[in-house]
Amino acid sequence: MKRNWRKFFERFFIAAAIAFVVAVAPLPFWTPQWFLYWQVPAVVFLFIVYIGKLLIDTILFPKGKK
Repeated sequence: MKRNWRKFFERFFIAAAIAFVVAVAPLPFWTPQWFLYWQVPAVVFLFIVYIGKLLIDTILFPKGKK
């Protein structure tokens, strides 16, 4: 069974770049203060959930012959 780690790391780095930009970039329009307070924790939570999904897909469902 072959696991496609290269594909995992490509998706990991793309997700990390998107999460960094969303968490750090200032929003161009007016946003309520409560949203700004929860912006970074929400992005980090979604990033961790996505990385968990990638790991499960990579480890439990390896690329194989059909």
